Amino acid sequence: MFDAAVDSSVLACEVVEADMEGFDLCRAGCFSALLRGDDPREHLVLGDGLRRLRLDIAGGSLLGGPVRLRFRLEGLRAIEAPLLTLRRLVAFDRLGRMPQGLFPAQRPVRRWIAALRAFDAHRAGASQREVAETVIGAGRVRSDWNAGSDYLRSQVRRLLRGSERMTRGGWRSLLSKGE
Repeated sequence: MFDAAVDSSVLACEVVEADMEGFDLCRAGCFSALLRGDDPREHLVLGDGLRRLRLDIAGGSLLGGPVRLRFRLEGLRAIEAPLLTLRRLVAFDRLGRMPQGLFPAQRPVRRWIAALRAFDAHRAGASQREVAETVIGAGRVRSDWNAGSDYLRSQVRRLLRGSERMTRGGWRSLLSKGE
């Protein structure tokens, strides 16, 4: 997930030094996950549920407090995606939230999230109606489930088919859709 060969928007950087005015993971103000692999690198995800930034930190650690980062941008052909991530990170630091104007419209992302929630519920043994209550809402399911149309059942089936495609490797195509 952090390999630029899979996700071209991953921004490579390194910690240069401690800097009280620098990036501080503890003050990020959104969901964050810092992962360490077998190598000495750290992998950071910052997100707000719909939008996310990924950093690959090759030297140093973000855990020591505010730090100055040095960013690595290479090659003219591959520079646009990580450069956009850098612009988003700068705006995030300035605004204290993900900059909506620097991300594509979120309609598909909401559907992808709904599909994965439906997949999780179905895998946990939920019926189609229970999946609908989880993803669409119990009130709407109560009022429309047994109405003249089966549009809610159809919506759940479409979500489950989409989630099956994503879990069989279709998630890779999501990374190339301009995030």
